[in-house]
Amino acid sequence: MSDLKLALFDLDGTLVDSRQLIAESMDEAFRNNGLDGCSYDQVRQIVGIELFEAIPMLLPEDYPADGAVKIGNDFREIFVRNRADGTHTEALYPGARDLLEQLNAEGWLLGVATGKPRRGLDHILQAHDLGGLFVTLNTSCTGPGKPNPRMVYEAMRETGTESDRTIMIGDSSHDIQMALNARVRAAGVAWGFHTAEELAGAGAHSVHGDFGCLGRGLAAFGRGEAAA
Repeated sequence: MSDLKLALFDLDGTLVDSRQLIAESMDEAFRNNGLDGCSYDQVRQIVGIELFEAIPMLLPEDYPADGAVKIGNDFREIFVRNRADGTHTEALYPGARDLLEQLNAEGWLLGVATGKPRRGLDHILQAHDLGGLFVTLNTSCTGPGKPNPRMVYEAMRETGTESDRTIMIGDSSHDIQMALNARVRAAGVAWGFHTAEELAGAGAHSVHGDFGCLGRGLAAFGRGEAAA
Protein backbone atom coordinates (compact mmCIF):
# COMPACT_ATOMS: atom_id res chain seq x y z
CA MET A 1 0.00 0.00 0.00
CA SER A 2 1.27 3.49 -0.85
CA ASP A 3 2.35 5.73 2.03
CA LEU A 4 0.88 8.77 0.28
CA LYS A 5 -1.98 10.47 2.14
CA LEU A 6 -4.10 13.28 0.74
CA ALA A 7 -6.20 15.84 2.60
CA LEU A 8 -8.54 17.83 0.37
CA PHE A 9 -10.01 21.02 1.79
CA ASP A 10 -13.03 23.01 0.78
CA LEU A 11 -12.43 26.78 0.91
CA ASP A 12 -15.48 28.94 1.78
CA GLY A 13 -16.67 28.13 5.29
CA THR A 14 -13.85 25.64 5.86
CA LEU A 15 -10.56 27.51 5.59
CA VAL A 16 -11.84 31.07 5.08
CA ASP A 17 -14.79 32.82 6.69
CA SER A 18 -16.64 34.28 3.71
CA ARG A 19 -20.15 33.94 5.14
CA GLN A 20 -21.01 37.63 5.40
CA LEU A 21 -19.37 38.51 2.09
CA ILE A 22 -21.25 35.83 0.15
CA ALA A 23 -24.60 36.35 1.84
CA GLU A 24 -24.69 40.13 1.54
CA SER A 25 -23.45 40.05 -2.06
CA MET A 26 -26.15 37.56 -3.05
CA ASP A 27 -28.85 39.56 -1.28
CA GLU A 28 -27.80 42.71 -3.14
CA ALA A 29 -27.75 40.88 -6.49
CA PHE A 30 -31.31 39.67 -5.90
CA ARG A 31 -32.54 43.13 -4.91
CA ASN A 32 -30.84 44.74 -7.90
CA ASN A 33 -32.90 42.45 -10.11
CA GLY A 34 -36.25 43.39 -8.61
CA LEU A 35 -36.52 40.50 -6.15
CA ASP A 36 -37.19 40.66 -2.42
CA GLY A 37 -33.68 39.70 -1.51
CA CYS A 38 -32.11 36.46 -0.35
CA SER A 39 -31.68 35.45 3.29
CA TYR A 40 -28.52 34.00 4.79
CA ASP A 41 -30.35 30.75 5.48
CA GLN A 42 -31.22 30.46 1.80
CA VAL A 43 -27.72 31.30 0.64
CA ARG A 44 -25.93 28.94 3.00
CA GLN A 45 -27.74 25.96 1.52
CA ILE A 46 -26.20 26.43 -1.94
CA VAL A 47 -22.65 27.55 -1.10
CA GLY A 48 -20.21 25.07 -2.61
CA ILE A 49 -22.31 24.32 -5.67
CA GLU A 50 -21.15 25.89 -8.94
CA LEU A 51 -22.65 29.39 -9.06
CA PHE A 52 -24.79 29.13 -12.18
CA GLU A 53 -26.17 25.78 -11.04
CA ALA A 54 -26.89 27.19 -7.59
CA ILE A 55 -28.69 30.42 -8.52
CA PRO A 56 -31.78 28.70 -10.02
CA MET A 57 -32.18 26.72 -6.79
CA LEU A 58 -32.94 30.01 -5.03
CA LEU A 59 -35.47 31.22 -7.61
CA PRO A 60 -39.05 30.30 -8.53
CA GLU A 61 -39.24 27.42 -11.01
CA ASP A 62 -40.64 29.69 -13.74
CA TYR A 63 -37.95 32.35 -13.38
CA PRO A 64 -36.35 33.05 -16.79
CA ALA A 65 -33.02 31.30 -17.38
CA ASP A 66 -31.39 34.45 -18.74
CA GLY A 67 -32.52 36.29 -15.62
CA ALA A 68 -30.80 33.71 -13.43
CA VAL A 69 -27.60 34.15 -15.43
CA LYS A 70 -27.79 37.93 -14.94
CA ILE A 71 -28.16 37.48 -11.18
CA GLY A 72 -25.10 35.24 -11.18
CA ASN A 73 -23.04 37.76 -13.12
CA ASP A 74 -24.26 40.58 -10.88
CA PHE A 75 -23.32 38.56 -7.81
CA ARG A 76 -19.76 38.12 -9.07
CA GLU A 77 -19.37 41.85 -9.72
CA ILE A 78 -20.82 42.79 -6.32
CA PHE A 79 -18.71 40.16 -4.56
CA VAL A 80 -15.47 41.48 -6.08
CA ARG A 81 -16.48 45.07 -5.27
CA ASN A 82 -17.37 44.26 -1.67
CA ARG A 83 -14.14 42.39 -1.20
CA ALA A 84 -12.05 45.17 -2.76
CA ASP A 85 -13.53 48.05 -0.78
CA GLY A 86 -12.37 46.57 2.51
CA THR A 87 -15.76 46.36 4.19
CA HIS A 88 -15.83 42.56 3.82
CA THR A 89 -13.01 40.08 4.17
CA GLU A 90 -12.29 36.42 3.56
CA ALA A 91 -10.27 35.88 6.71
CA LEU A 92 -8.64 32.58 7.51
CA TYR A 93 -10.34 30.85 10.39
CA PRO A 94 -8.14 30.83 13.51
CA GLY A 95 -6.13 27.63 13.50
CA ALA A 96 -6.38 27.00 9.75
CA ARG A 97 -2.83 27.99 8.86
CA ASP A 98 -1.35 26.17 11.83
CA LEU A 99 -3.06 22.93 10.83
CA LEU A 100 -2.11 23.23 7.17
CA GLU A 101 1.52 23.87 8.04
CA GLN A 102 1.53 21.00 10.53
CA LEU A 103 0.09 18.57 7.99
CA ASN A 104 2.57 19.72 5.37
CA ALA A 105 5.46 19.17 7.77
CA GLU A 106 4.14 15.68 8.54
CA GLY A 107 4.26 14.69 4.89
CA TRP A 108 0.62 15.02 3.93
CA LEU A 109 -0.28 15.97 0.39
CA LEU A 110 -2.70 18.90 0.57
CA GLY A 111 -5.27 20.00 -1.97
CA VAL A 112 -8.25 22.25 -2.50
CA ALA A 113 -11.61 21.20 -3.96
CA THR A 114 -13.88 24.22 -4.15
CA GLY A 115 -16.93 25.52 -5.96
CA LYS A 116 -15.18 28.89 -6.10
CA PRO A 117 -13.95 29.90 -9.58
CA ARG A 118 -10.20 29.64 -10.16
CA ARG A 119 -9.81 33.42 -10.02
CA GLY A 120 -11.32 33.46 -6.53
CA LEU A 121 -9.17 30.54 -5.41
CA ASP A 122 -6.01 32.24 -6.68
CA HIS A 123 -6.98 35.41 -4.81
CA ILE A 124 -7.29 33.52 -1.52
CA LEU A 125 -3.99 31.69 -2.01
CA GLN A 126 -2.17 34.93 -2.76
CA ALA A 127 -3.88 37.02 -0.07
CA HIS A 128 -3.00 34.51 2.65
CA ASP A 129 0.29 33.23 1.17
CA LEU A 130 -0.97 29.64 1.03
CA GLY A 131 0.05 28.65 -2.49
CA GLY A 132 3.14 26.71 -1.47
CA LEU A 133 1.16 24.37 0.77
CA PHE A 134 -1.12 22.81 -1.85
CA VAL A 135 -0.07 20.34 -4.52
CA THR A 136 -3.44 20.00 -6.24
CA LEU A 137 -6.07 22.68 -6.88
CA ASN A 138 -9.49 21.83 -8.28
CA THR A 139 -12.46 24.09 -9.02
CA SER A 140 -15.73 23.79 -10.87
CA CYS A 141 -14.33 25.83 -13.78
CA THR A 142 -13.04 22.76 -15.62
CA GLY A 143 -15.91 20.32 -15.21
CA PRO A 144 -18.80 19.19 -13.01
CA GLY A 145 -18.85 20.65 -9.52
CA LYS A 146 -20.04 19.29 -6.18
CA PRO A 147 -21.47 16.80 -5.39
CA ASN A 148 -20.04 15.18 -8.54
CA PRO A 149 -16.85 13.31 -7.50
CA ARG A 150 -14.76 14.65 -10.41
CA MET A 151 -12.63 17.04 -8.34
CA VAL A 152 -11.69 14.30 -5.88
CA TYR A 153 -10.86 11.88 -8.69
CA GLU A 154 -8.66 14.49 -10.39
CA ALA A 155 -6.85 15.26 -7.14
CA MET A 156 -6.14 11.58 -6.54
CA ARG A 157 -4.95 11.15 -10.12
CA GLU A 158 -2.66 14.18 -9.90
CA THR A 159 -1.11 13.02 -6.64
CA GLY A 160 -1.13 9.27 -7.16
CA THR A 161 -3.10 8.75 -3.95
CA GLU A 162 -5.51 5.86 -3.38
CA SER A 163 -9.08 6.39 -2.21
CA ASP A 164 -8.50 4.72 1.16
CA ARG A 165 -5.75 7.27 1.89
CA THR A 166 -7.76 10.33 0.83
CA ILE A 167 -10.00 12.48 3.02
CA MET A 168 -12.24 15.39 2.04
CA ILE A 169 -12.77 18.12 4.64
CA GLY A 170 -15.65 20.55 4.23
CA ASP A 171 -18.40 22.53 5.92
CA SER A 172 -21.36 21.64 3.69
CA SER A 173 -23.42 18.61 2.80
CA HIS A 174 -22.24 19.10 -0.80
CA ASP A 175 -18.66 18.42 0.34
CA ILE A 176 -19.77 15.33 2.21
CA GLN A 177 -21.79 14.02 -0.71
CA MET A 178 -18.89 14.57 -3.11
CA ALA A 179 -16.58 12.59 -0.81
CA LEU A 180 -19.07 9.75 -0.48
CA ASN A 181 -19.60 9.70 -4.24
CA ALA A 182 -15.83 9.37 -4.67
CA ARG A 183 -15.68 6.68 -1.95
CA VAL A 184 -13.22 8.60 0.21
CA ARG A 185 -13.36 9.60 3.86
CA ALA A 186 -15.70 12.54 4.57
CA ALA A 187 -14.90 14.90 7.47
CA GLY A 188 -17.27 17.72 8.30
CA VAL A 189 -16.39 20.95 10.09
CA ALA A 190 -19.14 22.68 12.05
CA TRP A 191 -17.94 26.30 11.90
CA GLY A 192 -19.09 27.10 8.35
CA PHE A 193 -22.32 27.16 6.38
CA HIS A 194 -23.94 23.90 7.51
CA THR A 195 -24.61 22.69 11.02
CA ALA A 196 -23.10 19.64 12.66
CA GLU A 197 -26.50 17.96 12.44
CA GLU A 198 -26.76 18.67 8.71
CA LEU A 199 -23.27 17.31 8.10
CA ALA A 200 -23.96 14.14 10.08
CA GLY A 201 -27.26 13.76 8.26
CA ALA A 202 -25.44 13.97 4.92
CA GLY A 203 -23.33 10.97 5.95
CA ALA A 204 -20.11 12.52 7.25
CA HIS A 205 -17.82 9.93 8.83
CA SER A 206 -16.86 12.53 11.44
CA VAL A 207 -17.78 16.11 12.36
CA HIS A 208 -15.31 18.44 14.08
CA GLY A 209 -15.98 21.52 16.15
CA ASP A 210 -12.53 23.12 15.94
CA PHE A 211 -9.20 22.73 14.19
CA GLY A 212 -7.69 20.92 17.17
CA CYS A 213 -10.33 18.22 16.92
CA LEU A 214 -9.84 18.03 13.16
CA GLY A 215 -6.09 17.70 13.58
CA ARG A 216 -6.49 14.78 15.96
CA GLY A 217 -8.89 13.10 13.56
CA LEU A 218 -6.49 13.52 10.66
CA ALA A 219 -3.62 12.16 12.75
CA ALA A 220 -5.66 9.02 13.41
CA PHE A 221 -6.57 8.71 9.73
CA GLY A 222 -2.91 9.13 8.80
CA ARG A 223 -2.02 6.22 11.07
CA GLY A 224 -4.51 4.04 9.22
CA GLU A 225 -7.23 4.30 11.85
CA ALA A 226 -10.84 4.95 10.90
CA ALA A 227 -11.47 7.63 13.54
CA ALA A 228 -10.80 10.57 11.22
